[in-house]
Amino acid sequence: MPRKDRVRELLDPSTEAMLAEHERLADLYLYNADIGEKRTSLYLTALSASAAILVGLAQFGGGMSSLLWPSVAFLAVMLVVGLVTFYRLVERRVRAAELLRAINRIHCYFTQNDPSLAQYFYWPPCDDKPSFFGGGTALAGLRDVVAALNSIFVGILVAAEVAALWPALHYGFAILIGAATCVIAWLLHRLWERRSLRRAEESAARYVRFPAGWCEKQAGDAGE
Repeated sequence: MPRKDRVRELLDPSTEAMLAEHERLADLYLYNADIGEKRTSLYLTALSASAAILVGLAQFGGGMSSLLWPSVAFLAVMLVVGLVTFYRLVERRVRAAELLRAINRIHCYFTQNDPSLAQYFYWPPCDDKPSFFGGGTALAGLRDVVAALNSIFVGILVAAEVAALWPALHYGFAILIGAATCVIAWLLHRLWERRSLRRAEESAARYVRFPAGWCEKQAGDAGE
């Protein structure tokens, strides 16, 4: 009999159920993280392949002048794909925070029985942590990369549109408008992300059963 099965035979049913749920949640968290990374990798791969195709067309299809409308179409398509990818990455952050909070709830069960375990968990054993915002993590980094690329695409599209509609204008003016649009698009990405995560945090607050204050009180009572 495997060692894992022998250990579970010695556990009471409640502890065994908690361990099974912990394992299930951990698998879901890893799956969620893997899906997000694959989606971002696919987006960057499509971007690189499309750019390589455009360069090839420029070399064998009549020069850079023939790439104006194909380039615009390429940027528009990649912008749509990028916006969908950004939305999915924000959604992935919400799912990740929910799963980590669910794992922390299980940790709370174990610390109630043995308060000394709390010092060994990375997150406090309470189900209002971690925050949905997740700043400074790899998750936030992927969102920033996609948001930056989307903003650059918007800026280039606007600059090209200005240059096409008002050919008499100096190109520097079109570039300036494109740069300003890029900055605005970046800020809009950040604003939408913060609002979405804030709404998710407020919605999740109603399901919190073991907040940080409650866990600290329990630990203090156990210490006495």
